[in-house]
Amino acid sequence: MSGPIVGKRRLRAELRRLRRERELTQDLVAAEMEWSLSKLIRIENGTVAISVSDLRSLLAYYRVHDSKMVDDLLELARAAKRRMWWDEYRASLPMQLLTYVGFEAEAVAVGEFAPVMFPALMQTRRYAAATSTVDDEVESPVVERRVEFRMRRQEELLGREQPPSILTVLDESVLRRQPVPHDEALLVDQIEHAIEFAQRPYADVRIMPLNAGYHSGWDGDFTLLEFGADDAILYRQGLLVEEPEVVSSHREILRRISERALAHDASIDFMRQVAGELKRG
Repeated sequence: MSGPIVGKRRLRAELRRLRRERELTQDLVAAEMEWSLSKLIRIENGTVAISVSDLRSLLAYYRVHDSKMVDDLLELARAAKRRMWWDEYRASLPMQLLTYVGFEAEAVAVGEFAPVMFPALMQTRRYAAATSTVDDEVESPVVERRVEFRMRRQEELLGREQPPSILTVLDESVLRRQPVPHDEALLVDQIEHAIEFAQRPYADVRIMPLNAGYHSGWDGDFTLLEFGADDAILYRQGLLVEEPEVVSSHREILRRISERALAHDASIDFMRQVAGELKRG
């Protein structure tokens, strides 16, 4: 069963396909359905959810008679209205982030390159707080809400029966960058947590050492969410990208980066080495 975010995406893609297969323009469909053009555009763009009654009427207009297909599309419309755990954070967190988490919740695989900090799914509570500060007010309600959200996100995604497979490539600088000046203990705790994380059955953590030279991922962090059947979404610079060419190019970048990075076991040993150095001061 699809969740609301993925359900809406699949539904809008299917509705666009049905219209284009029939060689109908948006203007014509809107006029025939007695809708405003903006309503149809928003439905096809996923800006708004379509009601079950409107969907029935639209499928009838498109002459979709396959009962299973109709039932599947109606279920997607119902799923798009389903409330999920992240909805309670709508007032305090960016909608783009919540949309991303909705996609993440249904991904079968996550691939990410992190050149600046440990990614959210791998963070300890203290590290999350230190990297979520607002004007250095670590205990502010805004920061606490962000930290609570990250911990809940880990619990919901990684605590399920079958978590997605997760490939994370960390730049070595991430292991050495202290989010709080002169607080080596915080960073050591985070690295040790990353070591434990890397040994989970669904995780593959690799370190890109500083002496590996320049690589194509240096232009920023990114995450690829894979849904199977060559269907994926890219999350980069706070934006969700669905263009197949862009997604495909970043999939190739991640492949190259992961091949240049240390292997899984060597990466765990490297993290232990860095943690030991920090402990010794």
